[in-house]
Amino acid sequence: MKSIFVFFAVALVLGGTGISAAESESKPADQVKLPEVIFDEEVVELFSTLPVLDQGRIKPLDTVARFRLLSYHGKQSMKVEGNPIFGDRKKLTAMEWMLLTWFRPEVAKELPLFVVDNSEAVVEIGVPAKGPRDRYSYNEVFPAINALMQKMQEVGTIEAKQRTPSQRYVAKLGVDFFDYTMMVGHFDFARAPFGDAEVAKTVPVELVPTGSKMPRILEFTPKMQEYIRARPELVDETAAPQPWLQQFSKTLMTAEMSRNPEQTLRIFPPSSGEVEVWQSPGGVIKASFQDGSVVGAPQVTEFKLWEDLYYLVDDAAAFKAKLKELHQGVTQAAAARGEGTWVNTEVSYHQRDYMTNSLVFFILGLLSLALSWAAPTGGWGRWCVRLCWLWMLIGSALVTTGIVIRCLIMQRPPVATLYETILFITATGVIAALIAEAMSRRKGIALLTAALCGTVGMFLSIRYMNMEGTDTLQQLQAVLLTNFWLATHVPIINLGYSAGMVSAILSMIYFVGRLVGYVKRSSETGKDLTRIAYGFVMAGLFLSLVGTILGGIWANYSWGRFWGWDPKENGALLIVLMNLIILHARMGGYIREIGFHACSILLGMIVIFSWFGTNQLGVGLHAYGFTDGIWFWLSMFWASQLVFLAIALVLKLMERASSKKA
Repeated sequence: MKSIFVFFAVALVLGGTGISAAESESKPADQVKLPEVIFDEEVVELFSTLPVLDQGRIKPLDTVARFRLLSYHGKQSMKVEGNPIFGDRKKLTAMEWMLLTWFRPEVAKELPLFVVDNSEAVVEIGVPAKGPRDRYSYNEVFPAINALMQKMQEVGTIEAKQRTPSQRYVAKLGVDFFDYTMMVGHFDFARAPFGDAEVAKTVPVELVPTGSKMPRILEFTPKMQEYIRARPELVDETAAPQPWLQQFSKTLMTAEMSRNPEQTLRIFPPSSGEVEVWQSPGGVIKASFQDGSVVGAPQVTEFKLWEDLYYLVDDAAAFKAKLKELHQGVTQAAAARGEGTWVNTEVSYHQRDYMTNSLVFFILGLLSLALSWAAPTGGWGRWCVRLCWLWMLIGSALVTTGIVIRCLIMQRPPVATLYETILFITATGVIAALIAEAMSRRKGIALLTAALCGTVGMFLSIRYMNMEGTDTLQQLQAVLLTNFWLATHVPIINLGYSAGMVSAILSMIYFVGRLVGYVKRSSETGKDLTRIAYGFVMAGLFLSLVGTILGGIWANYSWGRFWGWDPKENGALLIVLMNLIILHARMGGYIREIGFHACSILLGMIVIFSWFGTNQLGVGLHAYGFTDGIWFWLSMFWASQLVFLAIALVLKLMERASSKKA
């Protein structure tokens, strides 16, 4: 048995890049007939709702397809309008794109897939450059594969933070290209397990007799086990590699659809009472070399159904029948284990796209409010304000609904990742500002704050998701799966962030109002702005203090220490201290209207540092991963806030000069 494990270890090394085994036998895309069944609405729905195990959680195959395409393409759909192969079809959904990649890779490899932000990255590997943010097909990159591998090796020796933009884009293109190669060759185990016809001729006759049809893969793998055991030289690292063995190792990798064990296509659940491991097609094939103890009989049956799909893709009726049988078997097996309950809900969540739709309504609210300024006291202005309220309420409802659905899917409180903090802070900030508007005597100020908060927050959430290109519904580490603390410390500390950011937005509005003459010195409008912002500062102090203390208790409970001078913990402490400084300085008369709003701007800068900046430092228990390019945007934000502080200084000097003249 040990030699079999050695065989796989060596085979994966011999497999090199894992390029699709049938690469040289691909037909030109314009000579390939598209099977209409893969675009059939029922078929797409069945594939979309198929439960799979990916990155530690059960999710629909639709989610895997969406975030694979987003990572490569920068979008969750692909335009094909004008491509004669697709006729009148204007775009492909992520699921349709994945099915096309599996069943007609010749066509998929011609589509512009890989987005490259920096043209220098493709020039360095010898690919003709297009415009910025243009997309390149698999076949356009493939001729430069050797140069790409060499560049990846060079970049791999450089620390991520020290890489130039061009090096980062080369690294990403390389990772995306080889990852997509796994997907392109997924059905090679059925299509051509030993590669093209020339390599297939080198397969020993003991495995495939001369002149006979290539058997299905599970029929000859037991023979391979015996053949390799009898010939240990085949797995000798010093021996010359066998072409058929190289190609077969590549077939095993592509059958798993990823080199990362957490991202393999684990689509076959274990039956009740059997082993507890979901298996990928590649895993089932590997198990056939062993005694079969890691794979149950139902998983083998499901693998054969999966294999049948490739052979039946041109027979729509038979294809649908096999797919329905597979879908029913997988779904029932998952349900028997208490898994896959929220798969359909997750598909619906992504299809309805609550966050993007909420952004549309927040923008409509902002525009309606802006239109009301044309005639603020007339009927037109009143109707525009009412419309603004309507759009803001709809937008808030959409975000809140999306957050609740995410909680149901993940079976945990709403905030656990950086992306989820953006959703939560935006939603609570908008709702809090709307409540403040309803309670305020001077209408419009907090409503503008709510519209700005919603628009900027939802735009940021979408932008962040696109930059990351990964599933936003993430499985947490075991130490974080404590619902009590996730339901107390995390939301409360984020409510403190929300209060601080709303206060900062109000202060920005104050300074812009002073510049354009809307807010006069010592005017009622200025006093109302200050009063509302002051309330948010007080709320922020309470929430930040309580949240920080609860976080310390959780840390002591989990790691045996209350305070560890973690960058995020220091950020939380800075927020508490800044809130205290503002309140004490205000109560002591050290700062008045302008000084208060200047300090509120500083508070917002600190909140952003604690929220995003500390995460970029890459140290501490709260470092959730380095986000490429975010330092630039943080610097731009802080620079804009320095402009507001400069305005505050000028206004203060002008007031002082005016007082001296008086």
